[in-house]
Amino acid sequence: MECMEEDPDLGMVSESKTNSAIINSLNADCWRLILDYLSVQELLQTERTCKDWQKLVLHHISHRRIMIQDSECDENTLILRKSSDVWPSFKRWLKKCGPSVQELDADGQYFKGVMEVLRDTCPNLEFLRLTNLKKKLSPTNTLHFLKLTWLVFENCDEITDDCINQFLSSDMNELVIISNKRVTGKFLNNLKADQMKRLILRECRALKFSFLLTCADRLKNLTDLVLWKKNRSKIEIRSKLHLLLDKMPNLEQIGFSVLDMFNRYNDQHYLEESNVFFESVCRLKKLHRFNANFEVWDHHLEALARNCKELLAVHLSCDQITRVGLDALCRHRGPQLYELDLSGSALVDDDIVACIYACPKLVWLDISFSHISVGAVERIAAARRDLRANLRDSKYASNDHNNLYFKLRLVIYRWDFIGNEEDFKDVINLQYRYYRNDDYGSDDEY
Repeated sequence: MECMEEDPDLGMVSESKTNSAIINSLNADCWRLILDYLSVQELLQTERTCKDWQKLVLHHISHRRIMIQDSECDENTLILRKSSDVWPSFKRWLKKCGPSVQELDADGQYFKGVMEVLRDTCPNLEFLRLTNLKKKLSPTNTLHFLKLTWLVFENCDEITDDCINQFLSSDMNELVIISNKRVTGKFLNNLKADQMKRLILRECRALKFSFLLTCADRLKNLTDLVLWKKNRSKIEIRSKLHLLLDKMPNLEQIGFSVLDMFNRYNDQHYLEESNVFFESVCRLKKLHRFNANFEVWDHHLEALARNCKELLAVHLSCDQITRVGLDALCRHRGPQLYELDLSGSALVDDDIVACIYACPKLVWLDISFSHISVGAVERIAAARRDLRANLRDSKYASNDHNNLYFKLRLVIYRWDFIGNEEDFKDVINLQYRYYRNDDYGSDDEY
């Protein structure tokens, strides 16, 4: 009997009919429930099976809130590896699914022309973080991402004020620019400031403080303000920072690290400068995170503790403070403090141990370059254990967020401890610092 060869086209038709039958066997609600169990990564693998599956999957994806990052966050995250090899296929995927993308974190070093692609394919972006863009964006007067609320440019040297204007939607509430050579701050004039809550301008070389000061009235709803600036102009900035604070009564977080490079002053000038600055800070009743490279004397610390009753984190330039100022801070705000920077102070072992007992919620303490002995760490560990052991009898026993259950992250100068970290690893996570950074403060919280 003659053998019959199978027609490959018939096989493809049969497979297509089978797929259609499977898909049509369930209604849209059932498929939604099933596909909800799959991550975006898994859905993309399914999408390539055939046209019927592709149609089903792409329809489902259109109702998902997709995030594109270099590491997994949840089932709606599409992982974008930092490799130029993935860029061609990723661009093809964006053409199909771009309208579903609402959050994207991309490295311009690997993805050529990323902004042009995003403009064409991702109109619904709400969160956008771009790093390492080294080319100017093509000029346009069009506002490309009307739903954008969160925008970050980091190490994007050639981004200009005109470039930023292309992103300033009416819903923008957070803007971060880090390490930039071109931005002057002129874009602030076009900012829809009523919605703006968080503004971070860090290491922007061409930034002119006058633009920020001019629009301060329009930033009255700002809750977070971070300004890191090495001022190479002879016009002072530090002495004018209080003018910003006076116009931003809703500030909850401050991060100032400003250096007037051409000015050198004595202690009396710094004292007068700090007096003016802290007078404004103490009027911020909602302040809960404070980080500023202003010299602090005991009376500043006490005024801060008395007036800013929401304080949770305090980072200071505390060369001038003594036990008197520390006791005032601990007495008024100690029970609620989460973070405290006492680096560079003249405080000794007894002072720090007293601080541990007064601040049971601390999770981060910097005592690097203080006047502590090599035995201070063991004493701090013992105090932390005492607090933990006596927790049941304290008023913090019922607090769901009681940080005594966590290890204290303790920052010290490398040579301030000689011993075995194993002896206190139950209560302390030790971190070493090898040099003192006087140019810029810590940005751990930003």
